[in-house]
Amino acid sequence: MTTDAIEDAVLSAARARGYALNSATMATVAIDLAGSTLDGDLISVPGKGSLSVQDYLRDLHDRAPSGFSRPQQPDKPNAERTITEMRRKRPLDAAWHARHAKATGITKSMMSEIAASRGENKGN
Repeated sequence: MTTDAIEDAVLSAARARGYALNSATMATVAIDLAGSTLDGDLISVPGKGSLSVQDYLRDLHDRAPSGFSRPQQPDKPNAERTITEMRRKRPLDAAWHARHAKATGITKSMMSEIAASRGENKGN
């Protein structure tokens, strides 16, 4: 088996758990498992024994959690949305509209664009 097959197995296991791996993490996989062989769901690491793909993935996640991300899903619930996504949907408060009413120049035009993008026309 080639290292590519092992990397594919690790990627598949990550996808099955709902994760995508970044390129730096995949480089770590290639380094960690160089010279290893894959027999079914077991990775045989020369001089170190065997471990399952799931166990390796768990260990990798513990060592490099920033290399794991959740793929973007258009139908994800609010609990999984980013701050930016939530901010776009949140209504502008009264204090924001008060500042908008006093703003001038480019600040006023930028704030007007923000209000328009959120479907609000208060304070114009």
